[in-house]
Amino acid sequence: MDHLTVSFFLTRRCTSRCRHCGAWYAKSADYDFTQANLGRFIADVAKTPGIQAVGFSGGEVFVVKDVFDFAVDEARRLGLPFTFVTNASWAKTGAIARERLSRYVGTLGMGLSADSFHQEFIPVDRVVNAAKAAESLGIPYLVRATMRTSDSRAEIEKGLVAAGLPDPKRIAYAPVMYLGQAREKIDPSDFPDENPYAACLSLRTPFIFPNGDVYACCGEAGEIEGKHPLFLGNLNEARLADLVKKYETDPTLVAIYSEGPRALWDKTGRRPETMRDELLLRSPCGTCRLLFE
Repeated sequence: MDHLTVSFFLTRRCTSRCRHCGAWYAKSADYDFTQANLGRFIADVAKTPGIQAVGFSGGEVFVVKDVFDFAVDEARRLGLPFTFVTNASWAKTGAIARERLSRYVGTLGMGLSADSFHQEFIPVDRVVNAAKAAESLGIPYLVRATMRTSDSRAEIEKGLVAAGLPDPKRIAYAPVMYLGQAREKIDPSDFPDENPYAACLSLRTPFIFPNGDVYACCGEAGEIEGKHPLFLGNLNEARLADLVKKYETDPTLVAIYSEGPRALWDKTGRRPETMRDELLLRSPCGTCRLLFE
């Protein structure tokens, strides 16, 4: 591990209900960070050696704008570079987008979500408004598109460019995975049929939940019940600096980071027993669920 980015899951609330989402939607603020616990945890992050940046995600971070802004202010005060992810539902015009994003000039980067799933709720022109505003303000950004097996990169790029996206090289593609709400709302034929044998770089990002639980990555880690290798501990009981030492000492985490979950699954000698198991095995996050549930 040569660097770590720590991500805060600010809220489960969102302005959309995308079918592919890995974060289970919540209407109430029960799963939101408060400024009090967020301040304590960010201070802990700042004291942890090797942290390169903090990230803020959800849900939709602008649903809890006061908490998000407090987090950004704390990160700046403590000298922590930050990133954030948004669906840009708020970017109704270019002027609104520029005014909103001007507060976050200096961020390491902004992730924008745009694909067929998001467009069921959010017009693509709002993502374009946010992208253009980011370019005018000098904010680095990526447009993240989640793909079904029937989707084409060329068609996604064509649609975004036609809508006015300034730079198609800013689009990052990823396959839809059998996790979260996707398990209930997406047809099995839409999931990828190959899971690459590759190291899991998501383990560079410890994920912190409002109750202080820390997981070794995002994805399925927070949805697997009980204590398992992806659960690092709780910040109310231990320092982050002590929890992240498990990246170097826990043999399972070392194996996932160096070889990947699919290679680790193969070492068990097991085969998927149900269609659900087969669908889980088609993605890195799903494979970890099979390994640890």
